[in-house]
Amino acid sequence: MIRLLNILFLFACITVSAQTTENNQLKLATDLLFSNPEKSAKISEKAFAEAKNYNDKIKALSKLVNAQMVLGNISQVINNCVKGINLSKEKNDTINQIRFLSMLGNQYQQLNMNNDAKKNLDEAENLINTIDLPKDLLFIKGNVYNVKGIVFKNELNCEFAIKYFDKALDVYNKLPSRDVITTNKLLIDIQKAVCLESLGNSKEAENIYKMILKVNDPGIGFNKYFASVGLADIYLKRNEVDNADKMLQTINVNEFSSYDLELTGLFFKLKSQSSYLKKDSKLYLYYFEKYNNNLNQISQSQNQIISRLVKNDKENFAEKINKNLMRNIALIFILIIIFSGLLLFFYRFLREKAIK
Repeated sequence: MIRLLNILFLFACITVSAQTTENNQLKLATDLLFSNPEKSAKISEKAFAEAKNYNDKIKALSKLVNAQMVLGNISQVINNCVKGINLSKEKNDTINQIRFLSMLGNQYQQLNMNNDAKKNLDEAENLINTIDLPKDLLFIKGNVYNVKGIVFKNELNCEFAIKYFDKALDVYNKLPSRDVITTNKLLIDIQKAVCLESLGNSKEAENIYKMILKVNDPGIGFNKYFASVGLADIYLKRNEVDNADKMLQTINVNEFSSYDLELTGLFFKLKSQSSYLKKDSKLYLYYFEKYNNNLNQISQSQNQIISRLVKNDKENFAEKINKNLMRNIALIFILIIIFSGLLLFFYRFLREKAIK
């Protein structure tokens, strides 16, 4: 689901960028975004470094963030989102502030850094409330509400989560029907179902999952697998092992195992639970080991990203200290020169006065 959220924000960024004119470099970066994201990132980075004005800089930075999101470089996305926020603040560019704040909140949410996620999403929401977003940019508002709902869900505050999911749905329902909007709406339905089940409304959650599985739309994407996993989980909790197994058999884990660690982990977890309830110890141990390895992968990935962020923070802090130190040394040097000049002046003045 992490990669899915990135793609949804990515489509938002592409659509916003498409509304403005781009030079040939940035057009090439857009064309290469999915086929060769490494090259797209290099082109965008070069364009950002060479940009002479704010508009070119912010466009290039947006393209760079897009490429880094495709590559899954969360730490770099975070650093460049911060740059985007600072640049757009300097120019009072509210729309780009909202875009970068919402993307930053999304990245922090993926790392389960919920306080940082809420801080940025709150700021984005406050800015949204100060302006009238054009209709073709309303999906940014929907995305902010969507991710904010996920943050509350992760904090087990399901009542607030459902409120924000409903706010997001209200925005998406006002938009033209497109695959990306369909994907967003189905993603919210899945998150709502999880919350409803945790609040004891498993029947309502079951109906939502079944509704999703009946959707015949190309925009359903991997949401069908999340719905299948959700249904299997409900059946296992009711001890309906046969129904759970039927749902799990419809899932081709190889289709997403390299793409979505969260969904893969849920699948292995349910397979191990099903094996346990059937008293199949061999299969239980097999799937439990796979589930445990999956959890370790997720943990290692998050730790690596957080380590890179801490390292970057330390490097930035050290750079600031060095700049301040050099500035202070230069200031002291100038003061010494001025002081020496004044001493020399008074020395000559007093000497001339003594001679007279």
